[in-house]
Formats: sequence, C-alpha cells, structure tokens
Amino acid sequence: MRIMIVDDETFIRVNFKTFLDWKQEGYYLVGEAANGEEALEKIEELRPHVVFLDIRMPVLGGLDVLRQLQQRNASCKVIILSSHNEFDYAREALRLGACDYIHKPNLTRDAVIEALNRVQMQLSHHTEAEQLPVQQEKNRNDLKTLFLRDLAIGVIRHKWEIDQKTELYQLKLRQPNVCCFVMHIDHYDKVMERYKKGMEHLLGFSILNILHEVLSRYDELELFQMSPKELVFLQSFSGLRSMNEILEERWRLVRKIEKTLKQFLNIHVSFSISGLHSRLLDIPKAYHEAQEAAEMLFFEDRSNVVVYEPACIRDGRVMEMLVPHEQRIRKAITEKKIAEAMTMIHELFIAIKERRPAGRHDILDLCVNLHYLIQSHLMEENTGGKTSGVQELMSAERAQRLHQLLIEELEHISESQAEDATSSNYKIKRVLDYIHQHYDHDLTLDELAGYVGLNNSYLSRIFKEQTGSMLIPYINRYRVKKSLELLKDGKLKTYEIAEKVGFNSTDNYYISFKKMYGLPPNEYRKTCMGK
Repeated sequence: MRIMIVDDETFIRVNFKTFLDWKQEGYYLVGEAANGEEALEKIEELRPHVVFLDIRMPVLGGLDVLRQLQQRNASCKVIILSSHNEFDYAREALRLGACDYIHKPNLTRDAVIEALNRVQMQLSHHTEAEQLPVQQEKNRNDLKTLFLRDLAIGVIRHKWEIDQKTELYQLKLRQPNVCCFVMHIDHYDKVMERYKKGMEHLLGFSILNILHEVLSRYDELELFQMSPKELVFLQSFSGLRSMNEILEERWRLVRKIEKTLKQFLNIHVSFSISGLHSRLLDIPKAYHEAQEAAEMLFFEDRSNVVVYEPACIRDGRVMEMLVPHEQRIRKAITEKKIAEAMTMIHELFIAIKERRPAGRHDILDLCVNLHYLIQSHLMEENTGGKTSGVQELMSAERAQRLHQLLIEELEHISESQAEDATSSNYKIKRVLDYIHQHYDHDLTLDELAGYVGLNNSYLSRIFKEQTGSMLIPYINRYRVKKSLELLKDGKLKTYEIAEKVGFNSTDNYYISFKKMYGLPPNEYRKTCMGK
C-alpha cells in the first residue's frame, strides 16, 4: 500500500518518516507535500492508496484538496490530521469523503498504524455488509464494532442510519444524556513487555472479554476497542434526570472498570470523559470532547480521570511563557553547566505542570528541540552510550516521562564530564572511585579531602572545575541514581532504600530525588515504574 504525507509542518513530516519502518509494516512512503496545491500534483503523479492530509495549510487547504479529489473521483483514501480545536473542519472533511482522522496531539506510531488498519477494515466492512443476510450471525460483533467506530469518528451523519443500525445490532444506547468515555492504558509499553512477540493482541482481547462479562448488567452501555491502548465506552442515562444521579452512576462505572482491570490483569488505566449530549447523532462531538480532555492526562503524574471543560482550550500564544525557561536551559548546556541545566529542567516542568501553558504536541516539540541540543553536545564530546531517542520522547504518555528522559540525557553528559576529569587529574579520579565504592557510607568533605591529601576548599574548587558539579550534590545524585534499581525491585520501603544508598535521613533522600526527577521516590515508583 502506497502512502503519502501532506502537512505544512516540517516537524510532522519528519516525524512521519522516522517513527515507523514503513516497509517492514507492509507500506511504501511514496511522497510528501507541504501544501494542497503540491499535494494534488503529486497525488496525480504518484497514485498513493492512502493520503495523510492536514486540514489547515497555506496555498490550498485540506478541505479544498478533498473537494478537488471528489470532483476527480480519486480512488485514494484520505486520513485527516487535525488539531484539537478543528473539530468542525474535521466533520466537514468526513462529509467530503475522508475516511478517518487523527488528532495531531495524539499523533504516534500506534495511531498511524491503527488508522491504516481501519482503512483496510472499512473496505472489508463494505464487502461484508453486502453479504449480511448470509453471514449476519457470524459477523455481527465485528460489524457492530466497525459501526460504532464510524459513529464515533463522524462517518455516520444521519439519524436514519443510526436508527437502522441500532435495531440491526441491538444497540443498548438511548437518548437523551449521551456520554463518551475514553479509557487509556497507562504504561502501555511496559504492559506489552509481558506478552511474547506476535501475542500482543491478547491484551485487548482479554480486556474486552473481562469487561463485557463484568459490565453486562448495565442497560445503556456499549464499548469497543479504538486502538491497542484505547477503549471507548458510549453510555446513555435516558432514565436519569438528576445531574447528581448521572455523576454518581458515571463514577461507579469508572471505579468498577479500574478495580476489575487491576484485579484480573494488574493494569492501571486513566479516563477522559465528554460532556452530556442530547442525541446519539452528537456522539462524534462527545468522542472529540473526550479526546480533547485526554490532553489533560498528559500533565498528570499517574492514573486519573479528567472531564471535558470548554475552558481547557488554550491560546497558542501562552506557550511564550516557556521561552525564558528554554533559553536558560540552552545557555547552561552550551556553557557546559550541566548541574544548572538539570535544575532548570526541573523548574521548566514545574511550570508546565502547574500552568499547563500548551498542549502535548507543543510540549513534545520543545522537548525534542532540547533533545537535539543535548545530542549535539554529546557529539562534540564524542560520547557514546545509551540516550533516549526521538521516538522514545514522542511516545511519552505523560509530561513526567519527558522530564525523566531529558534528565537522563543530562546525567549522561555529567558522567562523561566526570570521566574526562579522571583522565586529566589523578586525584579527582581517586575521589570519584572512592565515592562510587563507598556511596552507601556517610561521606564527608573532610574524609574525601584527607583521602587524597588536599585541603577542603581546594578539593571543592578543582572538583567543580573538572566535573562541572559541586562535590556533595554529585554524591547525592549518584546515590539517587543507585536507588533507582532498588525502587524498581520493589522489595524495600522508601526509608530502607534511603538508608541503603547512604542518605542520613529520608527527608534528604526525598529532596535530592525530587530535585532530579520532579517527584518524590514513592510517587516516581508508582508513576514511572508502574509499581
């Protein structure tokens, strides 16, 4: 299947080309375009099967491209790329023949593969629908799922279609008071490590089977899998008129799902929930609201429930408040003041979490830029070793994970500076070796200075000059790093870990840990390690 990308943002096009091994997945990336006019020329020339098309572009917008493709009876399938505030445009695009859309804030490798899979399934859906009288029972569940997906993304636009399929598939949904929940699997990549290659589908299969069984008593509820890490629940409350009753019923459902999946599969989930709507025809809007609310999960440290609020739509200009943070970080890295850069990264993410000045896409863009700056520094230093890649950043579910990845990259630079120092100063090498061997003891400046035969102030000065870090903060960072292995193991309590890695108090351990990773150790274990 031949694929083409049309988007005026270079970042999006580059990301598309790099986050997926297209040939291995059975696809061929045949071309790209930066505006609608160029796209029409290349579609005519390259004859792609599927076009990923941005809605808003210079010269010729995505909707105009769709109109011209419709006039030309073009055979290619179009998947729209839309921002979180472009829902009306996305609906118009679906009316003009687009078969699916992806929110740019949620643009990941999995989202692209799932969209392509849905294209193939939609083609299969139309073929099977023609044979429905013969294979009705056999295909009912699959066709019902396809219909619910089409309904959620806005392909179904008429009341008579909904009425017809409601009767055909015996849907439980009623009106008014229709709501959409999107359930997100937390730490998805870690969860998938439990499954052998080729068996990854078992997770979704297990979740659906368990929830269908446990939730069978609910009279007005439908659920289906939208992507490997995302389940959609459509629920109506036609018999309830009190908002308090609706909220209580909704909360009970969420807690039941959380408890069930933790009990049977040991997975944690988060939810984004739409507002209430009066008609089943409003389900696409409800799904869009739930997706938009999901952006708020990005700023949470762990499993959570967020509800759509119109006020959460942001003005892109507020991203400017992060510019001073970025400038200070760039300056510190350029001047090789890595300890300062770590502190500033921490301050940056405090501002991001508290003020939420931009969406996931903008924050990712900022972090990718910082990543490339750090990588350029590593290349200048000719430093090897493992560092996080762009794809690891792009797949981060939470802002906290981005914080962690950038700190790990800066730690790598700090370690390389320490190694450089040992090659030029034998006494600093002896100090570092001593710290690495005795970090779990109560090390003091007097002890280290005496060990290498220097006075305290001179040792502090040359250590800072050679490694870029003050001596005691270096010791504490090394202890924190060693504590990660014990946290991951999960056998010791936090105060026991603090003692084992050499901290003289749990408070000091908490302060040092949070300074590096933005969370206290117990929260970090739950959030980043899934313990």
